[in-house]
Amino acid sequence: MIASLGSGGAERVMLSLCAAWAARGDTVTLFTFDDGRHDFHGVPDGVTRVALDIAGASASSLAAIRANAVRVRTLRRALRHATPDIIVSFTDRTNVSTLLAARGLDIPVVISERIDPRRHDIGEAWSALRRLTYRGAAALVVQTERVRSWAETHVAPSRVHVIGNPLREVAAPAVTAGARAATIAAVGRLVPQKGFDTLLRAFALVHRTHPAWRLVISGDGPMRAALETQVHALGLDRVVSLPGRTSTVDDMLAESAVFVLSSRYEGFPNVLLEAMACGCACVATDCDSGPSELLAHDTLGLLVPVDDAVALASAMTRVLDDPAYRSRLGESARASTQRFAPARMLRAWDDVFRASRRHAA
Repeated sequence: MIASLGSGGAERVMLSLCAAWAARGDTVTLFTFDDGRHDFHGVPDGVTRVALDIAGASASSLAAIRANAVRVRTLRRALRHATPDIIVSFTDRTNVSTLLAARGLDIPVVISERIDPRRHDIGEAWSALRRLTYRGAAALVVQTERVRSWAETHVAPSRVHVIGNPLREVAAPAVTAGARAATIAAVGRLVPQKGFDTLLRAFALVHRTHPAWRLVISGDGPMRAALETQVHALGLDRVVSLPGRTSTVDDMLAESAVFVLSSRYEGFPNVLLEAMACGCACVATDCDSGPSELLAHDTLGLLVPVDDAVALASAMTRVLDDPAYRSRLGESARASTQRFAPARMLRAWDDVFRASRRHAA
């Protein structure tokens, strides 16, 4: 269960899990709340997709209540028709609607938060519904240990499970540090959460002593105009590009010497894991939550404080100045990503399912 098949990390992980379950012979039905007309990702072979067409914004609180009631009734009918053995739901509001729709159906519901709920505001009404409905979940899956304590205030501690995201197969040729382009890569939606404004300030400092290096920020979003204005104001027009959303992120990561995650908060930063798998030397903010559980500082990458452009510039300069250090960080990071191998993550989800069935019995 997920809102849509847009370009986000939650959607990609949901699809990779569905593909793995279907490949081993499970019957998998993927419900989306949208109408399916704006998919970014394709549906894997063997997975039945049902677009419920129950998404949409409401003009007022009263309209929202009515819309959610219709949403829950429609979803409940769909669940009764599908008769699943277990339900998996991703993201906060989808989780709430799914738990309401599944009440009394005697089907275990496994829900998952896909971003740090301590930082991501969903509004008072939805937060109150989350507190009420999450108690009925058979299990709550979070992505990092830092979020576990929050999760244990919403469901019984025995029902909380921490599972990182499976590493998808990436284009990761053995490119040495010296052979990579003098490019610093960053990827994400152009929103305040990702901290690209801080990254630009940091890169402006780096550019003073490293004029040959370029910064490429791939992604799109509502901050595009503000970031483009900032690039111009900092005099970086010739060395910074914002090419928009791309389906060839792997190629860019495989060719770039350095990857930077400048986020103010995360859930589990998929792109950081993918950059590590591609052998990039990685610099990341030590934000809530995710980076510190992927990167051991000075061994697999560098961690810096959030919103500190000077510290970020210093870390970037350190890896730019030393090709051998860059190569060592990249190779160590690449090797470490095997702990997120898909088979290992799938076994962790299977453990959750077994525990969920015991709770429901």
